[in-house]
Amino acid sequence: MDEDNQVNIKELLSARFQNPKFVYDGKRMQPIYERQCYDYSSAIIYQAHCPLLPQYKFPNFALGSQILNMPSPDECTPFQAMTNKFVHLSINKIRSPVNCIIWNSDGRRLLSGSCSGEITMWNGFSFNFDTIVQAHESPIRAMAWSPTSTFLITSDNLGFIKYWNPSMSNIQIIEAHNESIKDLCFSYNDTRFCSASDDSTIKVWDSINSRCERVLLGHNWDVRKAQWHPTKALIASGGKDNLLKLWDPREQECLTTFHYHKNTILSLKFYKENYLLSGGKDQVIKMLDLRNMKECFTYKNHNKDVTSIATHPSTSLFVTGNNEGVINFWDMFNDSPLGQSDNKHENTIWTLDFHPSGHALASGSADCTIKFWIRPRPKDFELREEPVEEIDAQPEAFVIPGL
Repeated sequence: MDEDNQVNIKELLSARFQNPKFVYDGKRMQPIYERQCYDYSSAIIYQAHCPLLPQYKFPNFALGSQILNMPSPDECTPFQAMTNKFVHLSINKIRSPVNCIIWNSDGRRLLSGSCSGEITMWNGFSFNFDTIVQAHESPIRAMAWSPTSTFLITSDNLGFIKYWNPSMSNIQIIEAHNESIKDLCFSYNDTRFCSASDDSTIKVWDSINSRCERVLLGHNWDVRKAQWHPTKALIASGGKDNLLKLWDPREQECLTTFHYHKNTILSLKFYKENYLLSGGKDQVIKMLDLRNMKECFTYKNHNKDVTSIATHPSTSLFVTGNNEGVINFWDMFNDSPLGQSDNKHENTIWTLDFHPSGHALASGSADCTIKFWIRPRPKDFELREEPVEEIDAQPEAFVIPGL
């Protein structure tokens, strides 16, 4: 090896120290990209071991240095818990619309299902790609973790349901419906789950034996959503026939039917145990009180199709996505949205899910991207005084006429 080559290698190896923006990886020079990481565990440990006095927990002034003293999401007001600050955009190598996303119960991973049939795992701290699994041969439409996180179920366009263990190994395959399965939801334990399909049926399954127990008939068209109440034996469903139905999973007859919507119901979510939120193509959000089986509030200021709904794990905050890629933040019995996302998607938002701790929100869209949102930092709320218009005080303006 001649001296010139030795000098060139030394220059390449020392290039990182000469120019810290580049790194030599053995083949070529690559720029160094700064990857942000949002680790919430340190803040939880800090608050547990260094508790603050009540008067210092919620300062009434904005100060950037209060980053360590930010209130826990479960102690926030709905306005403080808003996750409207965009932090990261994630895209698969093979671009495909994202139909469903779901967080692991420990919050360390986010799973996404796309139209390519792939399940992608994203890191819950740095939001980068972890691994990918070719799970289905057709687009994935729904995913649901069992309440104890023992296994995951997924559904596709061909009517198949697959079981997966936490290491993403396939356990079981069920030929569940004749058409696309649009929604899956577990009961309050691991023993039952329900599936909603375009074949106008809702099926209740024994998840242990992979056996269909009941078929709920009553919808006249595609069933888009079916949600199991988190603590009760109650299933809510909605679909293309504009009907909102409530079912007892132990019976095959519908308990009651509501004609509240004027167009297709695209999203359903139980809210605070006693309420049910529903939204669709009629551009309104209806809130049903389950205690008296009546509509108790209508959110009319959405102005676009309500394509997805997610509720905050601890506060009364809930979010909706529309067909223009905008996320709206709402509070209970408040017709006006608290705020909007600052960096919208380029297409319809099909799925939303809050992090289990409530500090972050993930959104999946038809524009083939997943976006992550967090709470604004204290410095983002710094008060700004509005500019005051200066008035030129001329002596003639203060002269009293006639004197």
